[in-house]
Amino acid sequence: MSYIETFEQELTQKLESGTESTAEIVRWVSEKVLESYRNGIAAGQKGATVKRQGQSRRPFPRRAE
Repeated sequence: MSYIETFEQELTQKLESGTESTAEIVRWVSEKVLESYRNGIAAGQKGATVKRQGQSRRPFPRRAE
């Protein structure tokens, strides 16, 4: 199960249970988002190279004519 699927399942359970207040659910979501952000930064610091198929999104500099 992927991270997003797990997150959706946990969030659905929290919303449907009705045992937690809106503020508690918002706080939980905020913590999960921050955790994901930090994990992304940590993964980036390991030097992992991301290779994308297709064209670069950066424009090439113009050649002098």
